[in-house]
Amino acid sequence: MVGLAVVAMAVGAVAKETDAPADEYFGPFKYSALSVRTKITALGRSYRERWADDASIVHDAGLLESSLSAWAQKYPKDIWLAPTAYHLAQLYQEVQSDDARKHARAMYEYLVKTFPNSKEAHFARLRLRQGFPPLHAESPVSPTPNPYASASASAAPEASPAGSVAPAAAPSGVPSPAAPSSGAPGAASSPPSATAPAKPSPAASPSPKPKP
Repeated sequence: MVGLAVVAMAVGAVAKETDAPADEYFGPFKYSALSVRTKITALGRSYRERWADDASIVHDAGLLESSLSAWAQKYPKDIWLAPTAYHLAQLYQEVQSDDARKHARAMYEYLVKTFPNSKEAHFARLRLRQGFPPLHAESPVSPTPNPYASASASAAPEASPAGSVAPAAAPSGVPSPAAPSSGAPGAASSPPSATAPAKPSPAASPSPKPKP
C-alpha cells in the first residue's frame, strides 16, 4: 500500500509539472488552457449561426492561437495541446476564406511536426495529403439574437403619438330616438316632472246650507 501511494504521488507530481493548471493564463489576452478550448467551440457556433463574418472569426481565432502558442512553450508535454490545436485547425478549415485556409494548413503542419505520434497528427497528415475541399458560398451574416427583445416588447405597450385622437366607436345598427323639440330651436327639452295634483284649499270649497 505504501508503494502504491508513492507511485500515485510520483504520477501526480509529473502531471502537475507537464499539464497547465486551470488558473494559469497565457498570451497577451490572458486565456487559460480551459478558456482556449471553450472559446474555440464558441467561435465555431458563432460561425455556423452566422453571428459574425469570416474576418472576425479568423481574427478572434488568432487571439486564441497566440495563447495556445504561449501555453505550448511553457507546458510542451500537456496532453491537451494536440487536441486543442486540432480543434483550432478544424475551425480555420470550416471558415470559407483563403486566409482561414492558410491558418488551417499551418495548424495541421504544426501538429505533424510537434506531436508526430498523436492521433491528431495522423488526421492532420491525411488532411494535408487529401487537400481542402473547394470554397463555397455562405449565408449572409445575421446579428446576434437578443433574448430580451420579445419580452420587453410585450411588457411595455407602445405609446400613442402626442395629439392623436382616439378612434370613434363604431355606430350601432339601432338609431337613437330623437329628442322632442321645444319652442326654441336647438334647445333640449327636459322631461316633464311628475308632480302631484294640488288639493283644493278649504276656503274655496262651498259652505253647507243651514237646516230649517
